[in-house]
Amino acid sequence: MFRGRYQLYLPYLKGSRTLLVLSLFAAVVFAAANAFGLPFLMGKVLPAVFGDDAARAAPLLAWPERLGGEAILFLPKGHEMLFAVAFLPVVMLVRGLGEFFSTYLLNLAGLRVIEAVRRDVFGRLQQMHLGFFGRHSVGDLMARLITDANSVRLVLVDVSNDLIVQPLTLVFALGYVVWVCFSHDTGLLFLACLLVVPAAVLLVRSVARRIQHRTQQGLVSASDLNGIAVENLQSAREIRAYGLQRREGDRFGAASREGLRIQGKLVRYEKALSPLIELTAAAGIAAAIGFGAASGFTLPELLSLIVAFYFAYGPVKRLGNVTSRLSMAAPGLARLEEILRAEVEVADAADARPLARVRGDLEFVGVSFAYGAEPVLADVTLGIPAGQSVALVGPSGAGKSTFVNLVPRFFDPQQGVIRIDGQDLRSVRQADLRANIALVSQEPVLFNESILENIRLGRPAATDAEVREAARLAGALEFIEAQPEGFQTKVGERGGRLSGGQRQRVSIARAFLKDAPVLILDEATSALDTDTERSIQQSLALLMKGRTTLIVAHRFSTIRDVGRVLVFDGGRIVADGPREAVYASSELFRRLWDNQSKNLG
Repeated sequence: MFRGRYQLYLPYLKGSRTLLVLSLFAAVVFAAANAFGLPFLMGKVLPAVFGDDAARAAPLLAWPERLGGEAILFLPKGHEMLFAVAFLPVVMLVRGLGEFFSTYLLNLAGLRVIEAVRRDVFGRLQQMHLGFFGRHSVGDLMARLITDANSVRLVLVDVSNDLIVQPLTLVFALGYVVWVCFSHDTGLLFLACLLVVPAAVLLVRSVARRIQHRTQQGLVSASDLNGIAVENLQSAREIRAYGLQRREGDRFGAASREGLRIQGKLVRYEKALSPLIELTAAAGIAAAIGFGAASGFTLPELLSLIVAFYFAYGPVKRLGNVTSRLSMAAPGLARLEEILRAEVEVADAADARPLARVRGDLEFVGVSFAYGAEPVLADVTLGIPAGQSVALVGPSGAGKSTFVNLVPRFFDPQQGVIRIDGQDLRSVRQADLRANIALVSQEPVLFNESILENIRLGRPAATDAEVREAARLAGALEFIEAQPEGFQTKVGERGGRLSGGQRQRVSIARAFLKDAPVLILDEATSALDTDTERSIQQSLALLMKGRTTLIVAHRFSTIRDVGRVLVFDGGRIVADGPREAVYASSELFRRLWDNQSKNLG
């Protein structure tokens, strides 16, 4: 049952072994009280108490004649009624305690399991390179992390509970039936009625295949719906600006209706399973009554056997639901498995060396890169000495952002080598490499924490005084101190409580605090108005001093004072040199520069 796909998740149970053992013991107690105690009350205790003297003196429990027939248990003489009255509450008390501790301990283990799975899936996502997130929507990954992780709990806890309790209940119930039948000469015919069990199992397997198929469709539909909702909520301003509310409502409604259609079919199959099993079990019980009456069983014996059959039928029904629930969980487990077993395309080598603070010399040798079959960079070779500021210009899609993304190893090139201070990037630890690189992007990412903590991300061990100095250098101190709570002001989701210029200054302050020798400015001011851009340029100029700086620029106002320009076109560097020389030699750069100078581009 737990081979293959489920085996990946079994190690998560190791931390809860004590809980599972105690739960198993409680399940045995529950099953015994449930499936043996009540039939025994109906078939032996009550007939003996309300029978004649011979019945009360007869043993309640004895080995079958085939095994010697020795008595095991008698009614307590003189306290027969008290025994009968107390028997049911005691059985129910033992049954209730067993059920409580079995389910409670198993669910406690399940909470630990699901927490561990989510941590591992989230941790795995932190190792994925940027291309992975380009292939999966945020809504889909959210669904896997939150919703699909519940599939593990369903399999390892809810299903495990039934796989422990129900077979034990079935064993005790059938054990009682076998014990009574072995005490009868014609009891073997009665046992033939147990063939209803394999018939029910075949029925369950047939329906389970259909449930699994519909569940897979349901998960895909739920991910689509989640993706539409996330996309909509993240684009509230644009949707209202373009009057897209009706369109978005139609998109969401169509996806929701498709999900409803799939879920309706899933419910139909799932809910049909229980009546089908009940009908099969009823046929078995009816046949058992007929055989029992024809075989000379007494009424108390038949009643107790019917009760035992009822307790045997219950586990078959629950185990049928187990199969359907496993079928429902399987697609979710498969989606989690895609992440847990996904290849980490950018990983540290087994012998990766530590990297101390670098000077900042960068060297590209024959570097080529492609997203799938689409080439983005082709045979790029150049060197950038430490401390030099280099502007990367060219039309959209020319390879500029890919070029800078290779430096912190967000991707690895398919061909060629990139070195920092003479060391191949793939030979050093990623964490050490990225500790030497600061990034200021077009859309600065701020977390819903205080301004202080957002700046401190640049160097978590920094003191409050160092954070304050970084804010001063970034020109952010004035607006921060004007906030109601100063540095302790929460910035809101993605920094929504700050203006674009304020968010960018916090991002620059973070880079100042990190004090890395290599700086990447990825269109750092392209989203700002001209006045804000001009004021921020002063902070950026101060930040760039003494650092190897790569500037991806569409607005050339940011590169007027840069000493070197690389012109990208079609994944190749078609011009390289000082701005004035490149302007004279490169028609592409000249056209781009002149268009911006005339406010045409």
